[in-house]
Amino acid sequence: MADIAHDASGPSPKPGDVAPQQPSRPDSPDKGKLRLFISYSRDDLEFADQLNAALNACGFECIIDREGISGGEDWKRRLGNLISEADTVVFVLSPTSARSEICAREVEEATRLGKRILPVVCRPLEDVSPPPRLRDLNYIFFHADPKAPGSGFGTGLAKLVAALNTDFDWLREHTRYLQRATEWDRGGRPANRLLSGDDIAEAKTWVARRPKNAPEPTALHLDFIRASEEEAEARSSAQRKQLEAMAAAQAERETSLHQAEEALKQTADAERKRARVRKIAFVIVSIAFVIVSILAALALNFYRSATQQRKVAEQQLELLVVQGEAEHADQIEWKDKAAAEKFSGTMVYLGVLYASGAGLPQNYTLARKLFEKAVAMDNPAAMNNLGQLYENGQGVAQDYGKAREWYEKAVAMDNPAAMNNLGQLYKNGQGMAQDYGKAREWYEKAAEKGDPDAMVRLGLLYKNGQGVAQDYGKACEWYQKAAAKGNDEATLILSSEEQPWICDRSSEGGR
Repeated sequence: MADIAHDASGPSPKPGDVAPQQPSRPDSPDKGKLRLFISYSRDDLEFADQLNAALNACGFECIIDREGISGGEDWKRRLGNLISEADTVVFVLSPTSARSEICAREVEEATRLGKRILPVVCRPLEDVSPPPRLRDLNYIFFHADPKAPGSGFGTGLAKLVAALNTDFDWLREHTRYLQRATEWDRGGRPANRLLSGDDIAEAKTWVARRPKNAPEPTALHLDFIRASEEEAEARSSAQRKQLEAMAAAQAERETSLHQAEEALKQTADAERKRARVRKIAFVIVSIAFVIVSILAALALNFYRSATQQRKVAEQQLELLVVQGEAEHADQIEWKDKAAAEKFSGTMVYLGVLYASGAGLPQNYTLARKLFEKAVAMDNPAAMNNLGQLYENGQGVAQDYGKAREWYEKAVAMDNPAAMNNLGQLYKNGQGMAQDYGKAREWYEKAAEKGDPDAMVRLGLLYKNGQGVAQDYGKACEWYQKAAAKGNDEATLILSSEEQPWICDRSSEGGR
């Protein structure tokens, strides 16, 4: 029979027991809640709603698709996006869902993305066979099954919560790396969206410590990590070649100087010898003229080489002076406000180079110090960059509260990038309760000041109906405004297959 399935492993709670609440991992406060996608058939909507309410009460973040699917809608893309954002798929198994083409598609998409699938049986399957991908998995019974003593909604919920909290941290990282890899892949696999620095080693460690029963990393996961490692090696090789070229040029200059010194010495010896032959005045004068010409040519070459070396030395000295003065920038008494702003801007620029590893060795700690010195001089861009270091845990322990503080300070100085970043914290619920309305307010303020990234995020809110009524026309409008400002992400969205779905939305129908 199709409904004779494996029960979930582990001891069975007694009837009447209440499932333990675990709002988020106490040992991982920065990891957030585990996100669950509930796959179900419309005939099981009432059970799915009850399951959704129970799991939310247990501290999980549930994604349940209650929207209908129209004939012209790309529902595969929509469901794929929802499943991609989830850490685990909870499949409500019933005779109806076992026959559903859409439910079978959701199982296939979850398998393709390497998502953990936990089947829960809400009523007997009778003679219906479940989707092939589910047949070898352990089932958790939520109905009273004579073959599973003590089964029911309460015991089923307790078992499901215990299963969900297994390998919690590893699965959250699975989702995070998959989302980054997907953005990289959809954006044309650019180098600036790859991992860098310590993040590469952490990703490789994550792959190596996969728990026994956790899903395998997908091919896209592995491509993303491998490409990040290759890019880092290529960048390191390029820097090494640049240093070797500089060393070779220096050696060549030293050789030229030595040859010039030898030539001058030989010329002087010739002068002393020619002085002894004063009777041949014409010869001496001719030789002297030739010597003067040679010396002039040598002097000109020497002058040009020395000038070039002086320029290189001045550039190096200027960088060293900036770095040296940056250690005490907040102690300098600036009489010219414009000079102070220019100097703090230079420190922010250097900090960005160190943080990104663009042209300088990547060093988040030095970047943070430069930003902090510029903050002491009231530079709002430095405040925003400090917030990003705390948000991403780069050079400091990840701290969304600190990130929020720095963004709010920069916002108080009218910095649009900080407004955009503050809106993102509200959207993701990082360091605060998730609030799409607040996110929209901050995105709009940043967009009013011309920030194209905020325009893209506003378009996403309207597309998904988060904090606003779902409006594909508005979404399209914001994407077009961002693209007009040269935003690559908006341009990609508008030129992709998704564009007609956004800008020419047809009416919705039932699922």
